Amino acid sequence: MKGQIMASVASIAAFGPWSRMAERLTCAVGHRFPDSRIVVSFCRHFGDQLLKREGTRFARVVTFESGGRMICSGEDRVAANCAMYYFLGTITNQDEDERPLAMLLTRAMRKGDTFLDIGANVGFYSLFVGPLCGSSGAVHAFEANPLLIPHLRRSADFNRPAANIVINPVAVGSESNKTLQLYDPDRIGGSSLYQLEWLNTGQSVTVPLTTIDDYVRQNAVTRIDVVKIDIEGAELDAFRGMEETFRTSPPAIILCELVLLLGRGNAPGSQLASTTRGGYAIEVMDFLSARGYEARAIRAADGLIGDVLQPAAMEHLAQNLINVAFVRPDLKTARPELFGE
Repeated sequence: MKGQIMASVASIAAFGPWSRMAERLTCAVGHRFPDSRIVVSFCRHFGDQLLKREGTRFARVVTFESGGRMICSGEDRVAANCAMYYFLGTITNQDEDERPLAMLLTRAMRKGDTFLDIGANVGFYSLFVGPLCGSSGAVHAFEANPLLIPHLRRSADFNRPAANIVINPVAVGSESNKTLQLYDPDRIGGSSLYQLEWLNTGQSVTVPLTTIDDYVRQNAVTRIDVVKIDIEGAELDAFRGMEETFRTSPPAIILCELVLLLGRGNAPGSQLASTTRGGYAIEVMDFLSARGYEARAIRAADGLIGDVLQPAAMEHLAQNLINVAFVRPDLKTARPELFGE
């Protein structure tokens, strides 16, 4: 009932002579209250109505606080997803509020830095970080879903020359020079190389696979400052494909989204992680700990790096998703401004 009322109000707002004013007001309120479920719901319905009204003519540009820009185009199948960034300006109202990550990245990234975005989705983090690294730095974005690549390339080009964003239409894993199935590609931001129980595994697309080690070597990447990774349960595979990188140019920070309850089937060439609550997160934490990383919380209020996280605590957390900052031990001395007391 509430959804029907919201859809009706959004329709009136989008098709009346006041539609431009309604759009400006929706953006203003959305950017001010991006964590309000009512606001988010209205933005979603209003965006649907604008797309219905304008179709392929729909064209908007989001400018993030960092100066990065995202194109929202009705020519793309991801227009509805991108419209939410237009109205809200950030990622929020999910199981895990990701605004603290943006705050941390604003502090952490500097001109000339190199940022790896593994699982770029529609490109929020790549486009947000691009101008922070500047033309002297680089953003290397990896996205397996072919539906997203035209949008990513268009937005990346739109940010030049202020940002150097390289789009790589590949999956990242523990092996190179092979292909895997990406399940449920229509589930934007949620498709996976694994047969996760909530996906439509009857639909899949064949995607190429690479390792970070091979990519770094082939593209002469000599430094990596920060990695953001969110690839729906395949993170451990990607880390296994970074062994040489961990030895030669280890990232100072790895921002990783971990699912605490991950029921899944096997994928060719990958190992099946634990399906107990917190088990997969513990595997990732143990793996990175053995390579010199400390798992820390990201403070919700200010995006600073917070307390050390203990693996045993993972199974007792209430939420199902958690963003973790894996940091090198010397980072607190080198960059104390990134840490909360």
